[in-house]
Amino acid sequence: MVDVAGSVAGVVSPVLQVAQWLAAPIWRQFKYLFNYKSNFDNLQEEIDKLKNTRDEVRHKVTAAERNVEEIKQNVKDWQKDVEKTITEAEQLIQAKANNPRCFKGLCPNFIISYKQSKKALKLKQDDIDPLLRQEKELGPVSYPTNPPEIWLRSSEDYLAFESRNSTVKYVWNALNDENVFMIGVYGMGGLGKTTLVQELGRKAKEEKLFDEIVFVEVSESPDRKKIQTTIADNLGLKFENESERAKKLYSRIKGKNILLILDNIWEPLEFENLIGIPCGADRGRNKLLFTTRNLDVLQRMGSTNNFEMSILNEEEAWTLFTKMTGNIIQTHELHSQGKDVCKECKGLPIVICTMAKTLKTKSHPSYWKCALQELRAPSPRKYTRYLEEDYAKIALSYKYLRDDELKKTFLISSLMKNNTSISNLFKHIVYLDVFDGANLTMEEARDRLDILVCDLKDACLLLDGFKSDQFAMHDVVRAVAITIAYVDHHVFTVRNDIEQDWKDRDKLKKCTMISLPSDNTIISQLWPNDLDCPNLEYFYMGDSPFKIPVKIPEDLFMVMPKLRVLNLDRLWQSSLPSSIDLLTNLRTLSLDNSKVKDFAIIGKLKTLKVLSLQRSDIEEFPTELGQLTQLRLLNLNYCWRLEVIAPNVISQLSKLEEFYIKGCPIKWKDDVLKELKLLSNLTSLELAIEVNNLPKDFVSKKLRRYKITIRGEYYEDSISKYSRILAFACNSTVSQEELGGINDVEVLHIVKSLDDEEDLDEKQMLPLFNEKVWLTIIISTSLFK
Repeated sequence: MVDVAGSVAGVVSPVLQVAQWLAAPIWRQFKYLFNYKSNFDNLQEEIDKLKNTRDEVRHKVTAAERNVEEIKQNVKDWQKDVEKTITEAEQLIQAKANNPRCFKGLCPNFIISYKQSKKALKLKQDDIDPLLRQEKELGPVSYPTNPPEIWLRSSEDYLAFESRNSTVKYVWNALNDENVFMIGVYGMGGLGKTTLVQELGRKAKEEKLFDEIVFVEVSESPDRKKIQTTIADNLGLKFENESERAKKLYSRIKGKNILLILDNIWEPLEFENLIGIPCGADRGRNKLLFTTRNLDVLQRMGSTNNFEMSILNEEEAWTLFTKMTGNIIQTHELHSQGKDVCKECKGLPIVICTMAKTLKTKSHPSYWKCALQELRAPSPRKYTRYLEEDYAKIALSYKYLRDDELKKTFLISSLMKNNTSISNLFKHIVYLDVFDGANLTMEEARDRLDILVCDLKDACLLLDGFKSDQFAMHDVVRAVAITIAYVDHHVFTVRNDIEQDWKDRDKLKKCTMISLPSDNTIISQLWPNDLDCPNLEYFYMGDSPFKIPVKIPEDLFMVMPKLRVLNLDRLWQSSLPSSIDLLTNLRTLSLDNSKVKDFAIIGKLKTLKVLSLQRSDIEEFPTELGQLTQLRLLNLNYCWRLEVIAPNVISQLSKLEEFYIKGCPIKWKDDVLKELKLLSNLTSLELAIEVNNLPKDFVSKKLRRYKITIRGEYYEDSISKYSRILAFACNSTVSQEELGGINDVEVLHIVKSLDDEEDLDEKQMLPLFNEKVWLTIIISTSLFK
């Protein structure tokens, strides 16, 4: 029998299977309609979650951006996708609310509902859920960055001055030279060194000369960790172990192409070991660019490419001043005053800028008049109120001089006029206890002073004078120096107020130094009731631009018993004040250009070591001066009335080391000339003599410096770098015996005879020497130079 049931079942089973296959899609399609409301409720819930998550990430991004950090690209992409998804979901939800209905609004449109439900589910599953999962995997939203330094941005305030172009060119060439590692820019405070190197840094950045550029202000009190941290921050380097800062910095910099600008250096720095800046074989293409006030600092660090900055010229100063003051300077009433103020700034940018910024909002002329007065006559009691901060910065150069020798020399130099010779400074300073070490010879003291002046020039506190043996000082630096001298050492000058300083007995009793021009009347105003200086060690009157003669009260020196240095230039009275013999501590006496006739009283000054009477009216060197047995320096140059030097006077000056007696009509006698050889300590001699026969070996063989003219016009060569010069008249003959003590001649000159003005071509030339004479080390000769 046929199994009908089995047969039926065999047929029905496939049918049911097909029915199930067909029913599943139909059910899924029906589910979109059946779950229409729940799909949209779930979508709204997930969108709210996504919005909250979006806002949290946005806050993180905002905080990172405020911290100048770089936002990661995957975070930016996630935010973009989130905004796109939220917009799409909100549009879908809004479309649902606006769905049209069928049968005149009696029932919903099933086709649209179906599509919307399907899209809502897909948005949730395929877009929103993955975005929420991705947010948990984002991690930190940003990277730390090194934002560009402000100074590296273009500066509209920078002015390219002609006087600076050569310095800019030299530094720029050095930056481009692969063989140069260290470059220095030096000059006095306030010249604009920082501004210049920053401008060069900007240019280097624009031209991509270096991969990275770092600027570090070192300052007068260098902090190693601060320097390291500044460099590290600019290079994106973090220190985890404090003990390995230098090592890590070294590793970061070595072999790279980085420009490190180290600004305002006061002392040499240990780059490799202490800071971590490679300077040897590992330095790669890195370069160091320094600014400092002291050339010596650069040289001690091994920097050989060093360039000096100077003040602005008058035109450049006015350009800077007008730019800083703006339109107010165009006012007719202020224009001329502005010119005067700018001129008194003496070309120093820091002063020009400070005065301009101060006055640019001041339209009342009184402000400008007051500023001009303070610039022209600053008080030594305090820095001018307009420039207090700037003057204090300049005073740092003095503060950081390495020893008291330099500080004392600087302050005394500030009392001298510009283009004073170092030799003139020497007599002011040599016996003021400036030099360290006792019992220095005059030559040793001169060498010490030369070094100090060079060091002060390297520190940009002194400037070169017109001649190689002179010095000068910027007026602003001088104003600072005189303030320091008064506040710290009670030094009185013409800048001190009569009522507040000079007439204050307590202040005057503390006074250690007085320096006044010869045309000043302060002394006469105070004498005799208000002048009492028991601690005074230095008294100087002279250097008046009007060459006014000095007059001194007879009893003046009674009130200054500790005086060590007395300099009275142009003392125009026939005799010295009788009270001068009370100066039992006097070491230096200078009476240059005086009209005094009788100098015998000076013989009582047993402690005297320096006596200068050059260009004075002395007629006879008195025998009383032979009592000055401690004398080390005697200057009688150009005493045009001096004819007589008595025998047995010079020889008593047994400790004399320097003797200057040129340009004097002295009737030399053999006995007096022979006394020169008895001066066993004599090392420096300037001498012009007109005699027919010279004594044998009339000078000591110990002479190290000399300028000797025999039988002719004295040869003056103030710019010569040589120190052993011998000159003869063209019609003289000299023997070997006469020159026995003159050794190692460097320069030999043939000069005109005093009594013969004929040209050399018109007269018969006599043999210069009447026998063979050996003059060793002759470097130069000249005829009628």
